[in-house]
Amino acid sequence: MFKTIRNNWKKSVFAVCAVTYGSNWLYNRYQSNLIRKFYCEQAAKIGAQPCPTMTRLHRVAVLLNGSANNGKAKSIYDKTIYPLLHLTGLDARVYRLDAFKTKDELDELLSKKIEPDQLNALVIIGGDGTLSQLSPYLYESNILENLPICLVPIGERTIFARSLFPLTSQKKLHDDLHLLCESVFALFNGTIVRKPLLKISLANEQPM
Repeated sequence: MFKTIRNNWKKSVFAVCAVTYGSNWLYNRYQSNLIRKFYCEQAAKIGAQPCPTMTRLHRVAVLLNGSANNGKAKSIYDKTIYPLLHLTGLDARVYRLDAFKTKDELDELLSKKIEPDQLNALVIIGGDGTLSQLSPYLYESNILENLPICLVPIGERTIFARSLFPLTSQKKLHDDLHLLCESVFALFNGTIVRKPLLKISLANEQPM
């Protein structure tokens, strides 16, 4: 056996690397599924709570940037976020931001199509770039600026969202999954935090 490995050491090294990578992938997938299962069970408990007769479900508009995180945002939403929104019983209506290419189209979406006067909250799914894109509309609309915003961080840069949910200082697979789920649950058990979207820093003046 050792002679075979010695004579085919390149193949042996490749096999060891492949097995190690596969084992890590399976372990991460198993842990991720456990996390999703836990949060789905919690969401189901919220959805099972009795509601008064004829009470309208809390309606939220989900603004999803499908191009965030190198185009993986839609897949992440379908696998992790949608089940939670569905199980909690929210009347969640999804709008793909990346489907609107011009300023006029985006303006019509946010002022008319989402029916802002009928909403209880906004759910923004994307990174810092998505939030920057929407910020002018949030400031200009008297209705949108007063709506609670639930920010679900999916993107390469999620500094703003991580300042609201400081679960981890490092970007790791399981930390990110916890962060996504906790941000959704902030719709129910979180407190409204007023935080400026824009920060201006002046450079220190040089001494004369």
